[in-house]
Amino acid sequence: MDNILEVRDFNLDLFGSFKLQNINFSVRCGEVFGIIGESGSGKTLLSQSILQLLDKKSIKNISGSILFNNTNLLNLSAIELDHIRGNSISYIPQEPLSALNPLHIIKQQIFEIIKIHNQTASHQFLLQKAIELLELVGLDRSFLHRYPYELSGGQRQRILIAISIANKPKLIIADEPTTALDANLQIQILDLLMQLSAKFGIAIILITHNIKIVAKYSHSLIVFRNGAIIEGGKSDILSMPKSDYLCNLLSSSKINRNSRKVQDENILDVKNLHQKYIEKRKILGKNIYKNILFDINFNLKQGEILGVVGESGSGKSTLCLSLINLIDFDGDIIFCNLNYKDIKDFRAFRRNIQIIFQDPYSSLNPRHMVIDIIAEGVKIHNKADCNFLSLAKEFLELVGLDHSFLHRYPHQLSGGQRQRVAIARALILKPKILILDEPTSALDKITQKQILELLLDLQNKFNLSYIFITHDLDIVKCICDRLIVLKNGKIIDSGSIDILENPKNIYTKSLVESIL
Repeated sequence: MDNILEVRDFNLDLFGSFKLQNINFSVRCGEVFGIIGESGSGKTLLSQSILQLLDKKSIKNISGSILFNNTNLLNLSAIELDHIRGNSISYIPQEPLSALNPLHIIKQQIFEIIKIHNQTASHQFLLQKAIELLELVGLDRSFLHRYPYELSGGQRQRILIAISIANKPKLIIADEPTTALDANLQIQILDLLMQLSAKFGIAIILITHNIKIVAKYSHSLIVFRNGAIIEGGKSDILSMPKSDYLCNLLSSSKINRNSRKVQDENILDVKNLHQKYIEKRKILGKNIYKNILFDINFNLKQGEILGVVGESGSGKSTLCLSLINLIDFDGDIIFCNLNYKDIKDFRAFRRNIQIIFQDPYSSLNPRHMVIDIIAEGVKIHNKADCNFLSLAKEFLELVGLDHSFLHRYPHQLSGGQRQRVAIARALILKPKILILDEPTSALDKITQKQILELLLDLQNKFNLSYIFITHDLDIVKCICDRLIVLKNGKIIDSGSIDILENPKNIYTKSLVESIL
């Protein structure tokens, strides 16, 4: 089988010291080619180099060749590259909500990619083509008139796939296409990509930090670290790794959990919790409401880790916001025998329950240095006599960062470092409960393991209770004591993590079976 892409002796030196060094690999027509490695290893930089999307002012030196259909992309003009991008080579970015234009309906965005490469296309042709593309990715024509914010994560990702195949490309570069999706959606999206690859003979470069995805779907792969390929070959190299780094990647799913005792008393009780929002406002008559959470009941014990799992849109994040009283709710939430309804100053109370969000880059103020971010909570709670610098250093060291990080900004940190700063910011108030909303989903497996082990160590140190919201059942099995399963705003299953070994509920069973 002929090669569609060949990268030969490729070197890229950026201003700022990062380099891609001596990159050599080839992708055959119709092949699924995996690229794995930790965050910051250069995976996305390589994909941008193939498409020549880098700002030339940022490039210090470039050499070698990137041959697509025997044409060196490095030698092409901007106009020639425009004929290839979105036409012969398509790109699926990691975050669909950022990639789609929030001001345009889906129809306009599909029309646009077709018209760029077929300017004489009639409106009737564009409409028919758009409907066909939606059907190919499992959506109906009603989605043509929706905006991106009206779609779920899986639906947005399907739209991006529809756009990527609009002009029948020979190669698709999929950069972490399923990172923020639940397990069921991951399977659906990846299976869809494989079906389209087989149907149209499209080669796919699948960039990911999930080794299980590469093991299941790719024919060949390369392992990236610090801008260089340290191992490569057929996907069976994952069963016989040669490099220490790949061995470390493969063992990163094993979490060392310290023994600890869960106490009998409840620190949190949630009773008959309901949550709804106004779906349609009416001037005359009653507003139309949509329920998000229905009759939620559970408790959290002192020193316990409670897992909350469910697909995207099941109500996990809404539950999160209710527990820290950021949105109104019906029902009762009781912390240490104190009902939320009886708390007059919730701002002062909130120090007892802190939250760590999924994306630390979005949750950290980009204009503040780390010292200001960490000390902000203490300042808010009027500890004027505190030595903020000393306190920030102490909690930064607790999360494994030295004091040199105090005067850096979030954009100067890696994903794992930003998440450590977010943890330090939450812990500095010495809360009783930490709510963790997908805290590791955007991190590579090695960094994920480091953060999880850090959280377990801190739990023992401060006697914390965790509510761990995730769609990764492997993490639940590793660190949680109990779990509740949410679907469509209802708890449909609950118990010890042993229920994952032999699930009786049909939905829980489907979640377990979807684990890659």
